[in-house]
Amino acid sequence: MKHAASIVVFVAALASAFPAWGAPQGSRLEDVIPHPAQAAGISLGAALVNTVYFPVRLALTVVTAEVGGFTGFFTGGDNASARSVWNSTNGQAFITPAILEGREPLQFGP
Repeated sequence: MKHAASIVVFVAALASAFPAWGAPQGSRLEDVIPHPAQAAGISLGAALVNTVYFPVRLALTVVTAEVGGFTGFFTGGDNASARSVWNSTNGQAFITPAILEGREPLQFGP
């Protein structure tokens, strides 16, 4: 039974890579229009990743806001010090399908 299950997983992985074989040679990733099923899968993957990424990102942003405020307060109101802490959370709040496809970089911090 394990052998049959491993064959099914292998064939499924091979079949999922098949559309990549048919990509036009020399084309940029941005120019290739994904199949609707691929686009739906990437969107679903982004939504699933965001169920973990967004709460962690939100908690980190809240903590960084507090630390930046304390930094500004304890340095005598130095805006540059507070902003250096606050800038550490610049970037995307959500993972998009373009990030998962590699068309956009994930920006986190300065």
